Amino acid sequence: MLYRNPRAPRPQPEQAGRGENRELFRLLVIVGLLVVISVVTIDRLTAWLAPKLPFALEVSLADSLSFNALVEAEASRVPRDVERRRAVNADLQRRSQKILRVLQAPPDLTITPHYLESDTANAVTTIGGHILLFGGLLDKLRYEEELDAILAHEIGHVLHRHVVQHLSRGVTTAVVIGLLGIRSASLNQWLLGDLRQLEQLAYSRDAEREADETAILASQRLYGGTAGVVSVFDLFNRLQRTSALAWTQSHPLPAERAQHARELDRVGQQPRPLTPLTPPLKLSAQNYRSER
Repeated sequence: MLYRNPRAPRPQPEQAGRGENRELFRLLVIVGLLVVISVVTIDRLTAWLAPKLPFALEVSLADSLSFNALVEAEASRVPRDVERRRAVNADLQRRSQKILRVLQAPPDLTITPHYLESDTANAVTTIGGHILLFGGLLDKLRYEEELDAILAHEIGHVLHRHVVQHLSRGVTTAVVIGLLGIRSASLNQWLLGDLRQLEQLAYSRDAEREADETAILASQRLYGGTAGVVSVFDLFNRLQRTSALAWTQSHPLPAERAQHARELDRVGQQPRPLTPLTPPLKLSAQNYRSER
């Protein structure tokens, strides 16, 4: 008697198609998960790496954007009094250096303040230690302690590397590309944004709290108390009730922050009068010319 192996059943086309679809679906799920994990890992890695980059690299990125030229071009759009703007910039630079000294900032950390004659009531920190102070905000300030508190707050963003944290992906990518020998101002501008985009940077509440602590420390060391910080937040709290002030949109909760600064003031410290701002900071361009 002859024995033969039974003939294997032929798979039905429908069953074969379903099996292939299942395998394809599994493959797509695995690839999708790998992509998600890679994106999250790279995002976390850049956020961790960016603040650890040397500050000199951040400055070089600002230089590659020709930041000073961008600011000058923006300032020339509102041609008022060039002489006064230069005098205000010199005063802001002097104040910034004084604040850096009392904060014992690293020697390689440089601050470059820019005064822009604009109705915008705001001050912002951008890449490479460049700080923009707009005329709409300076016009609302009355005292030196208030101005120094604002500058110290913005310097706090530089000290704590909040800018590169916020722009971590673009900064890290630009640095890597630069290390590969590729230097392109237009590419860096695409990665980091132009001047208008950098003007609109907004930070987390934790970052704002760190900047506040820097302003409080600087005010205590410069003036023996936090009256300037309290005064400027009280001012913004009043203005917030009547208008959409740009500074309070990017620096929220002025009332709570004023109370925090008030609580940290030195106990038993005798209140001292605040110092009024003097020319060229507190005069219009026309008045400044007449005073000279």
